[in-house]
Amino acid sequence: MQSPINITFRHLDRSGAVEDRAWKLASRLHRFNGRILQCRMTVERSGSPSDGAAPYLVKIDLTVPGAHIHADSRQIDGAGHKDIYLALRDAFINAKRQLQDLQIDSR
Repeated sequence: MQSPINITFRHLDRSGAVEDRAWKLASRLHRFNGRILQCRMTVERSGSPSDGAAPYLVKIDLTVPGAHIHADSRQIDGAGHKDIYLALRDAFINAKRQLQDLQIDSR
């Protein structure tokens, strides 16, 4: 991806493996729209695993000419994920779908 990628971790320690996966997924978004100007990802933990909540949420904000896309990994019930890699995957799928919709709408 030629655009800048910024990955922020909130309420959890930076993990090389998670950061590497986030970079790979962000780079793949370029396939769906080669005009991405900026990509900001936030990987956050909203609770502790001991409280039984699904603590992980990933947000992706993309800027493309004429549009701003916000995607996240929230499930239908608004909850996060218990697995950080599933949260990354779901946010990526959401962003990809929005980029594809944007391509279709611009034709």
